[in-house]
Amino acid sequence: MENPETDQPEKTLNIQGLLAIISRRKWYIILPLVCCVLISFGIYKYLPKIYRATTLILVQAQSIPENFVQSTIADSVANRLSTISQEIQSRTRLEKVIQEFNLYADLRDSVPMEVLVEKMRKGIDVKVQDEKSERMKNSFTISFEGEEPRTVMMVTNKLASLFIDENVKVRELQAEDTSEFISKELLKTEDQLKRKEQDMRAFKERHMGQLPQQIEANLRILEQLQQLLRTVNEKIRAAEDRSMVFRGQMEQMKKPEPPIYPPSNPEDLSSQRTPEDQLYLLKKELAVAQTKLKETHPDMIDLKRKIAALESQLEDSSNAPREGGGTGARNSPPRMSPDAERLYAQFTEQYKSSLLEVKRLKEEEKNLKEQMNLYQRRIEDTPKREQELLLLTRDYDQLRSRYQSLLDKEMQAKMAENLERGQKGIQFKILDPAVLPEKPVKPDRNKIFLVGAFVGLVIGLGLTWFRESLDQSFRTATDLEDFLGVPVLARVPNLKREKKAA
Repeated sequence: MENPETDQPEKTLNIQGLLAIISRRKWYIILPLVCCVLISFGIYKYLPKIYRATTLILVQAQSIPENFVQSTIADSVANRLSTISQEIQSRTRLEKVIQEFNLYADLRDSVPMEVLVEKMRKGIDVKVQDEKSERMKNSFTISFEGEEPRTVMMVTNKLASLFIDENVKVRELQAEDTSEFISKELLKTEDQLKRKEQDMRAFKERHMGQLPQQIEANLRILEQLQQLLRTVNEKIRAAEDRSMVFRGQMEQMKKPEPPIYPPSNPEDLSSQRTPEDQLYLLKKELAVAQTKLKETHPDMIDLKRKIAALESQLEDSSNAPREGGGTGARNSPPRMSPDAERLYAQFTEQYKSSLLEVKRLKEEEKNLKEQMNLYQRRIEDTPKREQELLLLTRDYDQLRSRYQSLLDKEMQAKMAENLERGQKGIQFKILDPAVLPEKPVKPDRNKIFLVGAFVGLVIGLGLTWFRESLDQSFRTATDLEDFLGVPVLARVPNLKREKKAA
């Protein structure tokens, strides 16, 4: 037979067995459950009640259409709220709110102000609403938690007003800063533009005549100078030819000429003139004709032919022996007549005038060549100056474009600044103000009761399991059969239970 102390088989449990155990040990479960629920209720009553008030603020679009006035502030609602929240939740602002509404009066003597500010900061909640609801679109909520419902409501409304005022202040400040920044950049760009204009002006003055837009004029002037040079060269050759002619005439008149003796019979001059007299008169007539006629003129040719014939005749006669003793007077050096002297003086004056004209024309030729060289160098240097001017012009155009852009932006910034000062831009508007909270949000009563009930149930089930594990009695015939290993032949009913059942 198996030892009941060492070889006791384990009891098998089923649903009926579990229900029987719960029914038999119900007070082990009910009492801890009730006690824990009562304890959780006491905890709920003991914990301070935290109330929450919430206000809904709408982000209202600017009243002036953006097509007319473009705002310079392009932050999203979340970014703007983050900036404003940091400003509102600063120590200075929250300390003023704490003192204004006498918050945390019981802790102000024992706790530093920094701790109270941090506690209030934790009680503030700013949340941007989702855009699923049209009413909640472009809106956010401000919530505050505290122990006094009315104080919580008042603080929430105060925070909402601070957010609205700070939004106006921040937007005005940002608009002013933007306008001021653009104005400073505009002044800097204007100074740079003026300096660049001065550089371009100095460059053009320094390289006047070598600029790209002047190359056509330089080419035309160079062509005109070349034409003038050709004309001057022609005048020089003509003046030199005249000087040579006058010089020849002067030398010719210096040669000894036979004197002219007046004929005894004036009525027949030609019949009594000697060949020497005729030659002298022809040369005198040639000299007068050269001052009036060209060398190719028929009269000039005829005079030269006659002179050449008489000179040939005189040369032939000079070789023959002279007769008579009166020839000595004719071989003496001739003396110029007053007319010949006047003609010689005229030739001398014209010769000197021709030399002066040649000198003047050569000076003019030199000046023309210098001018041609100058314009030639200008034309040759034009590509280099064009490249330098191109760099200056490119920088100037960039600065001018930037200046015009900044000028437009400055005008827009001024309009946007006036828009914000007139509070016509994007504004915060209280859509739902905070109301007096009716029930606390902390602690959560249902959660505390559920936790207490769960703890009581766990404790009750633990006690039930512990008590049942200590109970070695047999409750059913099956338990006995399992323990003894032999079948039960008869069972004695419980008379007290039967009587109660009857």
